[in-house]
Amino acid sequence: MKDDRGSVTIWVLGLTVVILGFGGIALDFWRALATQRELAAIADAASVAAASGIDEEAYRVTGEIRLDEARATDLGLASIDSQHVQLDSIVIEVAADGSSVEVALVDDVVLGLLGLFVSDDAPLTVRATSSAVPVLIP
Repeated sequence: MKDDRGSVTIWVLGLTVVILGFGGIALDFWRALATQRELAAIADAASVAAASGIDEEAYRVTGEIRLDEARATDLGLASIDSQHVQLDSIVIEVAADGSSVEVALVDDVVLGLLGLFVSDDAPLTVRATSSAVPVLIP
């Protein structure tokens, strides 16, 4: 019985380290999930804003609802800028026929505990995309 003295303490310390490790990993993944949800909300707002960039002159002449690529891109970027976020990549693409717009946002997640195991060369990257079509409401 004297040889077993302190073995419970070592087991409890080991278990505590393992539980703290899993907790740190869980926090990093929650941070990534929160970042992805934030990017999705920003992309949704930007795609709706960009979809309001209708080519008014073409609409007046032909009655066709078509996006003006430059105007749609400017409106999408203005929507993103109004959110006051720094993103790694912003791509706003208007379909060739002007029928839709797609916004893609990419950002890297700053890792806590997982950063010890993952090199800075391969960060956790989060991507969100959203698309919208222009619609006139009478």
